[in-house]
Amino acid sequence: MKEHLTIFDENHRKIGEKERDQVHLDGDWHETFHCWFWKEDLIYLQRRSMEKQDFPGKYDITAAGHLATDETIANGVREIEEELGLSLTLEQLTFMGIFEDVIELDEFLDREFAHTYCYLYHGEPIHFDDQEVMDVVAVQRNELRSLTEGCMCTIEGCSLMTNHLVQITQADLVAHRLTYWQNIFESLTRMDALNR
Repeated sequence: MKEHLTIFDENHRKIGEKERDQVHLDGDWHETFHCWFWKEDLIYLQRRSMEKQDFPGKYDITAAGHLATDETIANGVREIEEELGLSLTLEQLTFMGIFEDVIELDEFLDREFAHTYCYLYHGEPIHFDDQEVMDVVAVQRNELRSLTEGCMCTIEGCSLMTNHLVQITQADLVAHRLTYWQNIFESLTRMDALNR
């Protein structure tokens, strides 16, 4: 069964519905759910499964997914359980904002209004769905920021699955625009102040 998404204009006004693959071909704005896990100076990157249609093997948001036409933001929390095996509620997350997230490739134009949350991770066991996720890796936030800004070529992360160190370059990341990354880092800096 094909997934349908609500589509919007650039001002986030609903204009209709469309099948998901067509949305990415046509570059329609649509809504997604993003959740970033963090703790102190760390941020957690999901490594996408090699089975994924889009961006296989790339490092990305800790847990994320599209909101289908019949779903609310609260339904988006299911992505955390589906991808990481961790059952959380919307009330356990902190709202960061609705950020525009645009990824442009040759035959793929992803324009998202991303309802973005963060979760203060306490080290709970994570169980990956192999079809979705290969690993979750903890990296230093300031190093990831430098990597996304082009100030560092490579950073090191620690795999939650193997406890081994991994090398990550900018090419290893899903190609979010710099403005999206800046929104994430600025929001987490505000969270730091609230959690002191």
